[in-house]
Amino acid sequence: MKVTIKDIARECGVSVATVSLALSGKSNRISQATRQKVIAVAEKYKYTPNNAAVSLVKQKSRMITMVSNDLTNPHISAIVMAVSRVLEKNNCGMISRFLESEPGGDRDLISRMSSENMGAVIWAKSLEIMDEQQTQQLDREITGLGVPVMTMDQYRLSCPGIDVCFDYREGGYLAARHLLELGHRRIGCVAGTRSFQVTQDRLDGYRQALAEFSVEYDPELIYYGNYTMNSGYEAFPYLMGQKVTAIFSMNDEMAFGLYRAARNYGVKIPQDISVIGFDNVPFADVMEVPLTTIRVPVEEMGQMLGEKAVEFIDTGKTEREKIVYRPQLMLRASTRKITR
Repeated sequence: MKVTIKDIARECGVSVATVSLALSGKSNRISQATRQKVIAVAEKYKYTPNNAAVSLVKQKSRMITMVSNDLTNPHISAIVMAVSRVLEKNNCGMISRFLESEPGGDRDLISRMSSENMGAVIWAKSLEIMDEQQTQQLDREITGLGVPVMTMDQYRLSCPGIDVCFDYREGGYLAARHLLELGHRRIGCVAGTRSFQVTQDRLDGYRQALAEFSVEYDPELIYYGNYTMNSGYEAFPYLMGQKVTAIFSMNDEMAFGLYRAARNYGVKIPQDISVIGFDNVPFADVMEVPLTTIRVPVEEMGQMLGEKAVEFIDTGKTEREKIVYRPQLMLRASTRKITR
């Protein structure tokens, strides 16, 4: 049976209010002797505060709703885990919401969330390409929740919170530039979901690098997948048919699909085809041919999202912040200088 604050108060011979003050960690009128006695009893019974009760007393919910669109994606699941660890340390709960990309999905979910007792929202759903009217409408709906909102993209929200962003354009640029510096000129690209802003950002970076090396952009060298291993597998024969010498995969999972297809087709990486990924997920460096990739600091980003959610709840901050993480090229064995 779980020990309550009343049980601790009874054993210590003090009031419930005294126990609450002693465990708050803040300076107050409670004597040091009483504080130590309460803490000792709490540790003895491994007491943990009831988040719901704390929220009612403080009139401030410590429940965070996290919205994502693909928990099977290692990138997203790693962020969710990092957020969860931070919230647990800060006595906050988390409700996970899954939102698929479908017309009206955002509005329906926000409507359901509006009746929930939450202190903040972490909107970890990929930003879809929107026009100005759609952007303003989503801002009104999310801001209408009346709580701080943390995002993983620049949604251009006006409510309190933070945009924890990654420079995907620079990442796409670094990936393509690396292949160009190795002498490749026909560089295929396994793109992600066409409607996602991060896909367009990566593609913009790829095109920027081509332009700097005076290589004409060829849309026939772009294969749109959906960030899954299977779509990388399906892209391989198409791109090989385009006579590419290297492939830029917009995430590591699709790159793993390229690896599987290359093995089945008897194509060797990097002897026959160079491959570069994006994300630096676990196992990228323990493949038979370790994958050259672009590092996205998902653990740090997830930790920042969690810490900022707690900070905005605890302090009542009203401004909107932004932080941008930079990409890092992780050189491994899947790319090589082309010989002509």
